[in-house]
Amino acid sequence: MAHDVVLIPGDGIGPEITQAMRRVVEATGVQINWNVQEAGAGVMDEFGTPLPQHVLDAVAETKVAIKGPITTPVGTGFRSVNVALRKHFDLYACVRPCLSQPGDGSRFRDVDLVIVRENTEDLYAAVEFFPLPEEMFLLHKGMERFREGKGEIAVSWRVFSEEGCTRIIRAAFEYAKATGRKTVHCCNKANVIRQTDGMMKRIFLEIAKEYEQYGIKGIEENADATAMWLIKNPQDYSVIVASNVFGDILSDEASQLTGGLGFAPSGNIGRSTALFEPSSGSVPKYAHQYKVNPSAMILTCKMMLEYLGLDEAAQKIEKALGEVLVESRPGTLTYDVLRDFRGDPDWEKNAASTIDMAAAIAQKINPEFTGEKLEAAKKKVHEMCAWDEASLVGFDD
Repeated sequence: MAHDVVLIPGDGIGPEITQAMRRVVEATGVQINWNVQEAGAGVMDEFGTPLPQHVLDAVAETKVAIKGPITTPVGTGFRSVNVALRKHFDLYACVRPCLSQPGDGSRFRDVDLVIVRENTEDLYAAVEFFPLPEEMFLLHKGMERFREGKGEIAVSWRVFSEEGCTRIIRAAFEYAKATGRKTVHCCNKANVIRQTDGMMKRIFLEIAKEYEQYGIKGIEENADATAMWLIKNPQDYSVIVASNVFGDILSDEASQLTGGLGFAPSGNIGRSTALFEPSSGSVPKYAHQYKVNPSAMILTCKMMLEYLGLDEAAQKIEKALGEVLVESRPGTLTYDVLRDFRGDPDWEKNAASTIDMAAAIAQKINPEFTGEKLEAAKKKVHEMCAWDEASLVGFDD
């Protein structure tokens, strides 16, 4: 059975790591009908928006999408395409696994935790005011001290809803129940941010009682304490549920326990639609160079295959990646893995391209997977990988 999936390659390193991901999926034998759609700055001139309606329509039809990173301008320009997709499809749960991979080079070998982050509310709801209207000073007595002598004032509202808190907390407990996990931590700052985080803490403690019958313990703690204990004792955590901003920060921190963002997948899940994307950024300075680690994109696809019920293929991918990392054979690991985790003094000379690493993983899955398309891609990459040149261009898949 073939599965229809929208693929948004993204920009920066996005097209390169999505090509790598497709080669690995092809090796599993799974049949995916890729509906490739473009979004981001590259389509602004043609459509007047970084997220054209036909892209939204395509995702609405398939209900499943996977995307590479998309650059968001800092401070000016269009708003985040990533956030827009989450809001449009109400992808309220961002699920970010942090699982030690064999040979990932991290100092911890037994990390296995999942952060379930609320994805549509909090400060990322982007309810902001600048310049500040006069009536804003009348909404809360705490604003009075900002009225005089402070210069320009900008305000962002931190918006929590009962529905938003309830469904993300319940999603975290349901995930724990489905995967046999025994604790769910709720990270908050209700001791200081008493109304918003206070609501989340209260709802968490109420819902936690329902899951005691399944042997699941609900634990609430301050988010700053979580940030500290994650570094010291990550094995104490199994499922963490957090608001949007805290979840964003904690999941990036947790990724450093398992090899960094280059190994960090994520899935944005709603009631009927799912969008999968790596947690790593678009890294524009490395665009068109085919030099970065594709593992985050490949593990993101593994999550997507699990969502589609293709568990066997997903397990093959994870196993193959682990074998490639452990073996560390010449010409199979990208520069960042060699430099940061292997301490190779000749990392630049010995580094594999993005496609070479993907090919090594693909051939672990299927030793006979060579194929004309793969070999042509590898040849073109080697021709392109003069890594000091900034004018390199990509190639069509």
